[in-house]
Amino acid sequence: MPKIIIIGSSIAGHTAAISLRQKNKDCEITLITDEPSPCYDKRKLPAYLAGGTKEKELYLVNADHYAGQNIKFLKERKVYGINTNRRLVYFKHEETRGNAEYDFLVICSGVKTTLPDIPGINKEGVIRLDSLNDFKQARKYLLSSDTVCFLGWNPWAQEIAKAITGQQKEVKAVTEQPVEGPAQMQHLEFINSKVTDIIGESGVQAIKLKEGKIIGASLVVVFDSPAKPAVDFLKDTDIELSGGGVCVDANLRTNLKNVFACGAAAGAQGLPDKTKNWDDVLNESVRLADNISQAIGGLNV
Repeated sequence: MPKIIIIGSSIAGHTAAISLRQKNKDCEITLITDEPSPCYDKRKLPAYLAGGTKEKELYLVNADHYAGQNIKFLKERKVYGINTNRRLVYFKHEETRGNAEYDFLVICSGVKTTLPDIPGINKEGVIRLDSLNDFKQARKYLLSSDTVCFLGWNPWAQEIAKAITGQQKEVKAVTEQPVEGPAQMQHLEFINSKVTDIIGESGVQAIKLKEGKIIGASLVVVFDSPAKPAVDFLKDTDIELSGGGVCVDANLRTNLKNVFACGAAAGAQGLPDKTKNWDDVLNESVRLADNISQAIGGLNV
């Protein structure tokens, strides 16, 4: 019985797992994630932040759904290494370490925002909004914060700003480059400058600009650093990367015939990076399942 391990339970990993099970009843599927919950709709997270959507409304399925599909769901497991020769995935849960064997490996680990090199960047109250847990933290900080500082600006920042200003919170978006044509909204101010320090004892209390101006805030959200594929666990493998992401061909296969990738962590070799939307990832994940199913049919392991 072929063993398939999927790393990541976002829409890419979730769809790949469900599609594979629909096409193959006689294979062992394991879905590994470092998150504490099953797949959720990231498009609804700004509404969740604003209080208009409840947490239970975010989830596409519950954990029992995977068991009903005969898919092993390993949550809160951080993958820290891959042995492609022995076909093993190494992961840890709190202080406990484990491993799992695969015939086919699917990498759907998504992206993670990198933190800029600013003094104080690791203080409590500085967050990136990559996951549901990040949004839960942000909601807690918003209860005691009237002013929120954004480091940078992008389309995701605009969605978050809409949610925060809708709660009558002030947003100060600090950008080194002038912002062109953002949606106008009350309680939003753009500051053309650079943050040189994040001030506070036990947590964030203010940011300092290069001009010396200090702005009080107990929540700082990072948007100005690019989100990079979360593939640190591949650093000691022979799986080819390009621009930090996993190189795949037209069949979403890597340079190793039994390793595939899709979603935000994967990119076509030789082509410019493209931001994939929700539907792009859905379609890609279904196509990946088709390709693995064909490989299983040919016992191409």
